[in-house]
Amino acid sequence: MTDSYKIRPAARIMRTIGHDLIKDVHAAIVELVKNSYDADSPDSEISFSYSQDLEQLEVCISDSGHGMSFDTVVNKWLVPATEDKLKRKESPKGRILQGRKGIGRFAAAILGDHIKLVTTDESGVTTTLDLDMSIFDEAGTFLHDIEIPVSSEKTDIRSGTKITVTSKNIAEKDIKNAWNPKRIDKLLLELRKLLSPAELSKVAKRLGYSTKEDTFYIRVEFNDFPIEKFANNTFKIEPFPVIDLFDYRIYGFVDNKGIATLTYENQNTSIKPLKIKTKISLLNSDRELYPGKVYIDLRVYDRDPDSIDNMIARGLNDPITNKPVGKREARKILDDFYGVGIYRGKFKIRPYGDADYDWLDLDKLRVQNPSLKVGHNQVIGFINIQIEDESHLVEKSARDGLVENSYYYGLISLVSNTLRQLEVKRFEFREKTLRGGRAGKSADEMIKGIFEFDKIKNSISREIKKAGLTKNEENTISSIVEKSIDKESQKKTKELDDLREKIAIYEGQVTLGKITHVLLHEGRKHIKYILETTPRITRWLEDIIENYKKDLHGKITDRSNEVVSSAKSLSYLFKKVEPLAIARRPAKKYHPLKKVFFDAATFFDVDMSENGISFENKIPTELLVEASEFDLSTALFNLFENSIYWLSASKVKNKKVTVDAFIDQNNLFVHYSDNGPGFQGANLELIFEPGYSMKPKGTGLGLSLAGEAMSRIGGNISALQSDKGAMFELNFNTFKEVK
Repeated sequence: MTDSYKIRPAARIMRTIGHDLIKDVHAAIVELVKNSYDADSPDSEISFSYSQDLEQLEVCISDSGHGMSFDTVVNKWLVPATEDKLKRKESPKGRILQGRKGIGRFAAAILGDHIKLVTTDESGVTTTLDLDMSIFDEAGTFLHDIEIPVSSEKTDIRSGTKITVTSKNIAEKDIKNAWNPKRIDKLLLELRKLLSPAELSKVAKRLGYSTKEDTFYIRVEFNDFPIEKFANNTFKIEPFPVIDLFDYRIYGFVDNKGIATLTYENQNTSIKPLKIKTKISLLNSDRELYPGKVYIDLRVYDRDPDSIDNMIARGLNDPITNKPVGKREARKILDDFYGVGIYRGKFKIRPYGDADYDWLDLDKLRVQNPSLKVGHNQVIGFINIQIEDESHLVEKSARDGLVENSYYYGLISLVSNTLRQLEVKRFEFREKTLRGGRAGKSADEMIKGIFEFDKIKNSISREIKKAGLTKNEENTISSIVEKSIDKESQKKTKELDDLREKIAIYEGQVTLGKITHVLLHEGRKHIKYILETTPRITRWLEDIIENYKKDLHGKITDRSNEVVSSAKSLSYLFKKVEPLAIARRPAKKYHPLKKVFFDAATFFDVDMSENGISFENKIPTELLVEASEFDLSTALFNLFENSIYWLSASKVKNKKVTVDAFIDQNNLFVHYSDNGPGFQGANLELIFEPGYSMKPKGTGLGLSLAGEAMSRIGGNISALQSDKGAMFELNFNTFKEVK
């Protein structure tokens, strides 16, 4: 016999909804403010009132929206997880409803034990509800056993809703602890960041939101509050004070296929601010999905003293006093407001945009490449997304972020790729203006400068002439000094050569590290086969000795040949990377150029095959180049690794890497090209600079290593403009033809 039973929620589930599903008191107040917006109210007022005599704190959130009818209160407000807003989607005035999960209002429970709801609908009926949260704590009580008093009457009160949450028996010292200045400042900052800046509201139409004039204000009031800084003060929540004072900005729409129309601006210059418009494709990997249409607005602030002075000069004022600020206050304002927020319509989704939530891993990436990357504390950003049905970006019930699905990771990729466009242009600007503190020299030039003694000689010579010596004394001292310097210079020349050699070896090891995944993938495959097959062959040999079988003999022969093949493949892998793992570079010798490129491509066979990339080698067989195998491997492995990355992310059909060669005026040129996305937004003059990379998580080492290796060979490498992908030109000065 089978009986039917019902799920009977315990009354304490209401505590779980109010306390456990809401992150903190700030999140609770934010949820109630969003309800005011959903009610079509033009404002939301938050008030804190404390009665010392009653030892009672009241937190009140009120609005002047359309209010709720008695039926709405009883059959929707009192129904946890109601589908009401999920079905309606829009308010009567066309606002996209913020709260769709039907539990946000119960966040009030985290603010106090007693909740009083007073709401008046547009017909003038006022409904009152008293909810004592302690009744849900009684052991053995089920939710359906709880009776909640609700009354209604006709009044002349204007429409709106007021929720008052009361905490009783709370001493003044407890108030000062629970709502200390730091926590209240955080609340005010949270509310200031909650609303998207007014200037961004114009993007709403293209994201599918209402285009009507939609103002919404928030005020916070403190009545008889025991903290002097806030007592009897009212704060109108104002927008961000620094968003127009950026050094660099990139903004625009990305459609649901990843096509971005972006504008880049630079205000960190004494000349006319720079503005560049571009249209590019932001690539996602196969594991990421495009999250509908997205608006991205990223503003970057350099935090060096000169840039801070420039920001102050552009008009930075204190957000409260509206007076100009000094450097310390300017940095404090940036510290308060930095972060990249995600907004759905008018409201920010917590915790994106908080200073302690680096959801784009900006600081982690900056450590790897500080000359190019910007840090988390340098960016104020606004990411506007569509509703859940369009973007598939779903907010978690606990209001602690978005569900981390493929669309969420796609959003991260789009934002990171957009920021990369800004970072590259910022890098170019700082290199040209020496803002980064370096003069754009190659590594070899910088090392050579360390060992340059001519400037020292000239400086000493000038000082000797100032000493008031006779001509003979000057000549004698100058001769002694010059001989000493020349002797030291000869000694340092040997050290310079050793240093260059060590740096070259380190560059080879960096390249080896970048291709370790190939070694591991291929090596494990062959080792696994050898380990699994050898015991079988041994067992079959024992069987065939006792009882010869022709088919078993065939198996032994086949498997033995395959073991030998796997061993040869391992040997081939090791041979290919051996030049990069040596302690000293071998001497230069002549290598067949066609085979050099063929071997480099073959090393990446698996990666190229998995990503559908073919290789076309048009180099004539008779061409030989003089170089060390070490430097050739460093240059070509980095080129192929770079092409495979971009082609794997590209949606182009018939992915291909092509090489061709020709001789012109006693120079051998190789054109290396792929049909990937090419150098979108890249500065070809800086593309070989250490740190310069168009990859979202790139270190900027690959092409730099290739350039240094070609320099050691005695040639050079450059990037060429092409409308069919990326193209590089390699120039070999020493070569010969063998007919």
